[in-house]
Amino acid sequence: MSQLQLLVDGVLDFLYPRIDCVCCGKRLEKRAVHGICKHCYDNMPFIPEPKCTICSRPISPETQICMECKYHSHSYDQALAVFEYSIVIRELIHRYKYGGEYSLSRTLGFFLSEQLKESGWKVDLMIPVPLHKNRQKSRGFNQSALLGDYLSQRNRIPCRDDVLIRSMDTLSQTGFDRDKRAENLKDAFMVLAPQAVKDKNILIIDDVHTTGATVDSCSRVLRSAGAKKIYVLTIATVVLD
Repeated sequence: MSQLQLLVDGVLDFLYPRIDCVCCGKRLEKRAVHGICKHCYDNMPFIPEPKCTICSRPISPETQICMECKYHSHSYDQALAVFEYSIVIRELIHRYKYGGEYSLSRTLGFFLSEQLKESGWKVDLMIPVPLHKNRQKSRGFNQSALLGDYLSQRNRIPCRDDVLIRSMDTLSQTGFDRDKRAENLKDAFMVLAPQAVKDKNILIIDDVHTTGATVDSCSRVLRSAGAKKIYVLTIATVVLD
C-alpha cells in the first residue's frame, strides 16, 4: 500500500468520518469511543486485572506471573496487550489485515496508544514486526507498520520499519504449537541498522501475541544488536489454557 493511498484514505476519513460502529454497524452516537458505540465498547474484552507482570495475560490473585512465563523465558522485558483474542477482536483484525479496511488502524491504534500511555515505559524507538517482502507485496501493506505510524504520530515517538527485516519467507504460524513456531522462525529476522537500537529502549509493535515466538525471535536479534530494554505492544493476546 503506497504512502499516497494512505494519505488519501486519511483525508477521506477526516472529511467523511464513519457514522457506523466498526463492531455492530449501528449508527454512532456522541458517546462513541473512536468508532465504537457505547454498547460495544462496554462489552469489549479488555484484559482484566490481575495480569501477568511479564506478558499481561490474566492470572489468579495468588501469583504475579502466569504459568507460561514461569516455565518459558522471553527475550523481551515486558509485553502488554489491550484485549483478549476473542471472536469480536479476531474479526476486527481480520477485516483490517485482509478486508481492506485500513481505517481500522486508527480505531485499533487508539487503544494501543492509550495502553502505551498507561504503561509508563520510556521508549526511544518503535519497530513494527516486519513481513517478508513477498508477503507484504501480496497483502499490500504491513499491518503492524501502519499501527506504528499511527502510534508515532499520536505519541511523538519515532517508528522505523527499516531497522528490522524478515530475511526468510517462513510458513504461516497458524496451527503450529510453541516448539514448531520457534523452529519456523529460527534465523528469520535480521537487524539492518544496529546503531539505531544500541543502548535504546525499543518497543515492538504487532497485532496478536499468541505464544510469543514471533516477538521473541525479533527480541533476540534486537538484544544482540545492543538494545537496552525491549517492550512489546499488541492489540490482543491469546489466553492459553
